[in-house]
Amino acid sequence: MTDTKIVYAQSSDIKSRTFREYRRDMKKKAIAELEFLPFLQSLLEGATVEKYGSDADLWFLPPKGRLTQDPDYRAVWSEPAREMLYEFQYTEDVEKLKYFDFKVSKVGRKHKGKRTPHDDRKFFYVVKPHVKYAFIEPNWIMEKGREGPVPAWGSRPAFRVPVSELDGSLKDGGKEMGRIIRAIDDKNSLLIFQDKFLDLDTDDFSREIQAAVDDKRLIKIVPTTLGGFYRACFLLEKMRRVPQNPGVWLVYLASFFKPGIPAVDFARWSFALDFLYFSAVPLSDNEKPVVSRALNDARGEIQNRAKENGSFAGDPNASPAEETRCFLFAANLLEDIQQDFAVQYGEVAKVRRIYDILPDFAKTAAFVRDCEAAA
Repeated sequence: MTDTKIVYAQSSDIKSRTFREYRRDMKKKAIAELEFLPFLQSLLEGATVEKYGSDADLWFLPPKGRLTQDPDYRAVWSEPAREMLYEFQYTEDVEKLKYFDFKVSKVGRKHKGKRTPHDDRKFFYVVKPHVKYAFIEPNWIMEKGREGPVPAWGSRPAFRVPVSELDGSLKDGGKEMGRIIRAIDDKNSLLIFQDKFLDLDTDDFSREIQAAVDDKRLIKIVPTTLGGFYRACFLLEKMRRVPQNPGVWLVYLASFFKPGIPAVDFARWSFALDFLYFSAVPLSDNEKPVVSRALNDARGEIQNRAKENGSFAGDPNASPAEETRCFLFAANLLEDIQQDFAVQYGEVAKVRRIYDILPDFAKTAAFVRDCEAAA
């Protein structure tokens, strides 16, 4: 087996996380950035706006990838030819805020001991609760703010601008911005809901191991079944190890998929596919079509099992809420694989927005809210 202890990014607040945790947290950022991209373009007349920086194509980086400090968007005008970079920031709870905080390196560069504001970028700042936004110049931030530690950022330094200073610059985002904010909230709720699947499955597996220890009996992992294959991948990931030949395992795993697969097995199959895919990259010419077919099969399964009310079901004896959680868990991982595969090999379509794989994310979010309210 091969050791997989890799630091996935340099930032101190994420480098201690597992690859899966890192991707989940980066996806929260990507949800907002991708939802707001068309809105930003509508505000910048005549410009073409695109994602920019190290995460322009991927909301996460593959193993050994490194994040940069580049801004989040780039706007390009043809007449006259020019471009501007935009840092995206938003706040969730302005009522409790005293300051808007801006990372010092994003505001200006240091030269000969003095920090000067960047002149190639602006901040696109969104105040979600008030459905308002502002474009902020770095030099304005340096004029109005004071450099100091931010407790919520681990006391790292930032330019801290009093909330009152920005009030006059905020503009009403209207109905379109309200729609975008609702979409972001819906998608974040799905991300949180699906994330509990692995915790629940881990608890079940832990109880089984404990019972085996108490009863002094063996635990069998049968590699010729999907359940056994999943457990092997599950344990390897916990140990931060990968198979010697993950591509061979990947090809074998693909054969376990069958239309109408039970929801929990679909989630486990997707987990194993995700684990083996990111263990095997770069893929061989024989492995690439296997992954492409697996993604197409999985997308078809999600489409076919979706219900009119936004849930996912198939087993009349299973909980619709838990079946939906399983499908959302699978969808979350499959989109990550699809985006990486699209960027690396170009053989599938890129993900335009998070949870595009779902037929109707808003209906699914409403179903999830109803389930949680009834629990």
